[in-house]
Amino acid sequence: MALSHREKILAGASAAVVFVCLNWFAVGPALDNWRETDEKLSQTRQRIKSYQAALAQEPQWQAQLRELRTRLQQSDPGHGGVDVITRIEGVGSQLGFNFNQRAPSAPVDRDRYTEKSATFTYQCQWPGMVRFLFTLTKQPEIYRVTSLRLRAESRDPSQLAGDMTIVTYYLTGSEAGTARKKPVDTPVPERQDKP
Repeated sequence: MALSHREKILAGASAAVVFVCLNWFAVGPALDNWRETDEKLSQTRQRIKSYQAALAQEPQWQAQLRELRTRLQQSDPGHGGVDVITRIEGVGSQLGFNFNQRAPSAPVDRDRYTEKSATFTYQCQWPGMVRFLFTLTKQPEIYRVTSLRLRAESRDPSQLAGDMTIVTYYLTGSEAGTARKKPVDTPVPERQDKP
């Protein structure tokens, strides 16, 4: 049975339509699922890479934590904020700071450390301000400037006046002066059931 030229074209067109419909309804959802799975897999790979990067930085973070604990243990709490003021004035006087007013704040107890702050009103010049802030970061104690307001003097723009609040931290309780002890691993006795 020979097909005419017209029947061959209709059969080919029908086969093409059936092929497209099968691809649309059968292969299309599978292709969408494959793309979705591939996207989830790539997101998971990115997450794993970020976790691996974080794990690679763990020794660095542990070293920073040890350094922070050492600096906190070296901090001397002082009494009534006088210690903070005395230390800040000592650093500032070496760098040309003139502290006009000093106001200690009440200590704030945090989880394992105490936060002590003081507010200073000062006069200085730009280079002295930069050196002062840099020198604070190099002190054995931890100092953090939480607020800083500057204004240039109208008669001499290189002369600054303003106020700042500086916070320091120290360990409290049994952790002050000694490193926190790790728990001792003790073997768990085996369970002995009675017969």
